[in-house]
Amino acid sequence: MLILKAVKPTVLKRDPLKQASALPPDAKYALPLNATLELSASAPAANQHLQVTLKQPLHGFATWFAFAEHVQVINQAALEAAKDRAAVFNRFLIAATQPGFDQNKLAFLDRGVTDSAFANQVAVYPDRLRQLPDQRTIVSMGKTIQLSSTQQTVTFSLYPQTGIMPPIDQTGLGFLHADIQEACVCVGSVVNGQMNAHWLGRNALTLGQFWSATKLVPMLNVVSQANAKSATTRIQDCLIRAAQSPTDAWEFIEAAIDIVSYRKDDVVHDLMISNQLSDTLKRFSSLASLEQWFANLTGNKSLKFRGYYSEAPLIEEPVLQAGTTIILRAQPAGSGGENLISAYDLTRLISMLGWHLHLSPGSRLPAAQWHSLEAVVKSLGYDSARYVDVALQALGLIDSIRAPVILSKLGFGSSDRRRRTELCYTALVQFIDDRPQSKGLPAKLRTIALTLRAAAQKLKPTGERDLDEEARWLDARMAAEVTEILRRVVTEELA
Repeated sequence: MLILKAVKPTVLKRDPLKQASALPPDAKYALPLNATLELSASAPAANQHLQVTLKQPLHGFATWFAFAEHVQVINQAALEAAKDRAAVFNRFLIAATQPGFDQNKLAFLDRGVTDSAFANQVAVYPDRLRQLPDQRTIVSMGKTIQLSSTQQTVTFSLYPQTGIMPPIDQTGLGFLHADIQEACVCVGSVVNGQMNAHWLGRNALTLGQFWSATKLVPMLNVVSQANAKSATTRIQDCLIRAAQSPTDAWEFIEAAIDIVSYRKDDVVHDLMISNQLSDTLKRFSSLASLEQWFANLTGNKSLKFRGYYSEAPLIEEPVLQAGTTIILRAQPAGSGGENLISAYDLTRLISMLGWHLHLSPGSRLPAAQWHSLEAVVKSLGYDSARYVDVALQALGLIDSIRAPVILSKLGFGSSDRRRRTELCYTALVQFIDDRPQSKGLPAKLRTIALTLRAAAQKLKPTGERDLDEEARWLDARMAAEVTEILRRVVTEELA
């Protein structure tokens, strides 16, 4: 990994033969002291300059020139370089603040899966989640592990039964930046064929608005309800249609992908298909029943989940239909309210999904069958937010892992009441880490569920909030904190 570091305040230029003052704004870029950029190449150039090729273009250009005496090129292993957390964040912030990115389109939140290194692997995520370590060529973390940084011994406990809240280590996430208001991380380890876990948190049980990250809840509720009625019904073969209109129909899997990917949304024309489809799924339960179902899963009886995402569902009176059989019908909504849940609740839910096959029956999503949950697994592979992607790239791990699984759901919004922008991210990440093989050791299965909620307020000189700056800052912050969590997981500083 090549790093360009400014040893003096300097200016990158598109032309080494001209003074910076003579160049237009998009042909120069100021680098403050100690700022860093990741390079793919560097070479001597004219006029005592270095020609550098950037991994992340600036102003649309990858090739720039730096005055040689003002910069240093450092060749450093990516994992080692990532220990400099300020530098990692600054590199993400530079990428996040490039022209064209604002509160309506962010560099990482809205990157989309199309150009992801993992785009063509989403279809096999369900098969990869079936995998168990063979204890010969692939091992898990074991029942206990000694952290590499503190020598503290962490013991993994059997994943809790439905409705039972696990003990949460409230000290293990102290390294997270203060912008992260709430967090819950669950590190998994397969022991004797069953998932064991260690839970860590920062304000993990504090109730708050997690925005669209909560759309996972009605998706899983519909699966649970449908399989309770018919265990053999495959949800991906079902249609969601209007009760009075057989032609107004959506395949469940396509609706789920639309919800997660936002591929049919149009912010400019106020077309919010993701929100409206999520509200359509909420129509299959009364709001009180859905809230109770969610609370019974996580054991958090304080959560509130009676809010909607839009002004009206896409289908007001939906039915869920398999062939000619109607499985579910819309229910009276009842009294509404807010969606106020905790980081723990989302981490519990996404881990129940991803680890379903390795949980005891009493720890699983009630009635849900894997052949139906596979549809939700695939849909979460299409999340437009790609924080895990950029974290793995920043850590130099793309070529050192195999069989990756990335399930995630973003949440984002501006709160007038709290006068800040908030960004939420819940994810389950799993991969086989091949790096131990270089020391003659088996590869290691690493699997982790996480939920983070970040918040920021940035003001203009007039005292008004700068919504674009808040959004770009949080986009970079979330990328940096996910990177640090994964760095600590693979170096076994966190478990």
